[in-house]
Amino acid sequence: MINRHVPVMINEVKSFIPINKKINLIDATFGGGSYSKAILEEFNIKNLIAIDRDPISKIFFNELRKKYKNIEFFNQKFSKIDELISNSKYLNEKFDVIIFDLGVSSNQIDNAKRGFSFQNEGPLDMKMGSSKLNAYEIVNSFDESKLSNILFELGEEKHSRRIAKNIIKKRTIKPIDNTKELSDIIKKSLPFNNVKNKIHPATKVFQALRIYVNDELNELKIAIEKSESLLAQNGLLIIVSFQSLEDRIVKDYFNHKSGKRWRSSRHLPDLGDLGPITLKIITKKPLRPKDFEINSNPRSRSAKLRVAQKI
Repeated sequence: MINRHVPVMINEVKSFIPINKKINLIDATFGGGSYSKAILEEFNIKNLIAIDRDPISKIFFNELRKKYKNIEFFNQKFSKIDELISNSKYLNEKFDVIIFDLGVSSNQIDNAKRGFSFQNEGPLDMKMGSSKLNAYEIVNSFDESKLSNILFELGEEKHSRRIAKNIIKKRTIKPIDNTKELSDIIKKSLPFNNVKNKIHPATKVFQALRIYVNDELNELKIAIEKSESLLAQNGLLIIVSFQSLEDRIVKDYFNHKSGKRWRSSRHLPDLGDLGPITLKIITKKPLRPKDFEINSNPRSRSAKLRVAQKI
């Protein structure tokens, strides 16, 4: 199988990895293995742990394993990261770097049968691995209010009510079977000026459905907290996010754990976060991809890279 995924901001990610010692590293979103491969080639790695919930990732891992023996793969959700380590031979290890690349892999998007893409006709699936339900069940069985809330809260789609209403209308005639059908309903639900927008009109809806199917935001919240406990002193948490909901979770967690002051309301004075300070924020503002990378890989345009260090 050809690995079609292009790693985003790989040079920026590598710039934070220590070069003066042998390190333990977790690639918590292995995908096609592009980050892991680049890191193994350039750094002094003691152990590299790869995690991915998508079974297809094992294919790419097996290719990498032919060359590198100091690597291990777990086909599991990254929210299980602590259990995976504690039940393995790495129980007593601490990790110098843990990386999360939260974007959907091109290997998933470009495979029409997975149902992630509104560009190619495929089944309404969107499962990254084991999930309780798929996009078809949400689109064809959830009531209008719940559907609208998912699109608004997880996709930040301001026309969520209109889209949900039109989905209900269509599915009463016949079930909505595939991605193209859903994409067409979304297009017809939006005002003309929205259809001519820079991003595809179905982008936010497909994002919302994918996040809901895979419970991505809760998974991320759990995984970040567990990851911190696995870091060695001065260990780095490197996270690349691709949409505002993910980035907000990462930013808020880093701020909270670094003791950064926050304001609960613009009408109230700043309040200090309670609890011990355990992280130091390395990237005061998120790093963004360079223009040349966006031009060569348009999918990188929304990426934000944040780094924190355990203290």
